Amino acid sequence: MRIAYVIPAFPPAPSQPFVVNEMIEVQAAGHEVLAVPLYRARAALRHGTFGRLRPAAVFSPALVDAGILARSLGTVLARPIAVFRTLVSLHRAAGTNPWSHARLLAVTPKALAAARWLATARVDRVHAHFANQTADCAAIAATIAGIPFSFTAHAYDVYSRAPRFRNDTLGWKLRRAAQVFAVSEFGARRLRAALPPSARDHVHTAYVGIPLDLFRPEPALPNLDGLRLLCVARFAETKGLDTLLDACAVLRERGVRFRLRLYGEGPLHEALVARIAGHALGGQVVLGAPIPQEEVARQMRACHVVVVPCRPDRSGDMDGIPTVFMEAMATGRPVISCPISGIPELVRDGETGLLVPPDDPRALADAVERLARDEPLRVRLGRQGRALVERQHDQRETARRLLDLMVGPAPPTGVVEAARTAS
Repeated sequence: MRIAYVIPAFPPAPSQPFVVNEMIEVQAAGHEVLAVPLYRARAALRHGTFGRLRPAAVFSPALVDAGILARSLGTVLARPIAVFRTLVSLHRAAGTNPWSHARLLAVTPKALAAARWLATARVDRVHAHFANQTADCAAIAATIAGIPFSFTAHAYDVYSRAPRFRNDTLGWKLRRAAQVFAVSEFGARRLRAALPPSARDHVHTAYVGIPLDLFRPEPALPNLDGLRLLCVARFAETKGLDTLLDACAVLRERGVRFRLRLYGEGPLHEALVARIAGHALGGQVVLGAPIPQEEVARQMRACHVVVVPCRPDRSGDMDGIPTVFMEAMATGRPVISCPISGIPELVRDGETGLLVPPDDPRALADAVERLARDEPLRVRLGRQGRALVERQHDQRETARRLLDLMVGPAPPTGVVEAARTAS
């Protein structure tokens, strides 16, 4: 089977190792993987695991250039009616949101150019990771080329209500995709609710996977010089990092010995620096830049607990299931977070970690203090966490399940739209 992945960037974005993990395993299963990136990546950070990805072909990573414009014009001339119908119906779905129309206009030349390339390459399936611009591109290209398409919905691409990020074309794509995947059962339920009952069975839960040969189970560390906390996250509102720092101030007031290493980048960097200074936490908190997967694995082995108190932001955006939780639990480290979105599907309170209400520094501090004083609990949570990740997030198994769904009987493109009309 020849599967073309529409992805945000090439080389792949370092913040999305789960996309590359899946492509590598699909490739290892004997399928040909082609890549259609929306733009060329410029990030300096690169994970060592990315070297295993060897796509059979990569479409031009430029969003638009002379070659893409020429190819897109060729598609318009070759299939004018299909192009017109597809674009008009998509823009109609975008409604009155100018941001949605702008995103469609931005990816249209790339999608039209890719349509001819995909047809010439005899691709069997077009699959996009993320339900927004990448899925828009996949839907346009595949529909015009007459190839089934599918997509995996993650988090910000479906949850945000902010006009700038709201996915107004989601319903159009849900109705026309051969299959739709969500990274949590919570997300799958949200997507199914947007469809009539007769058209919901093509929406599946497809947990993302991690490399268990990199994130190996390690013996629990004794708490000799204070609890070592680790947080690897984007510095964004959804991660609740201000709550984490406030909880650290509470822990210090209580005399709990700890040290927090916080790695990442994002729009709240300066605010976090100011909060650390405001709480005088410079002696307990180390703020670091993003790190590759291999260093994440090393930091997991060196910590006692991973803490990311996730929350919905003001637009409704929130995490799906952070991969850092899978990585922590695979290493045998318990996780502390909050019961939002799909997180309780992995971080099960009292079984594989602890859950506290979002935006509650004292409750978060209570959970950290509980694990600081109860080593048997840390060991039990870590052991049970590893067992759950082996069952649910082994990238070989998650890719195999995804392929079973893709390669098995799937409704042809447009069948869901027909079901919706009939109902």
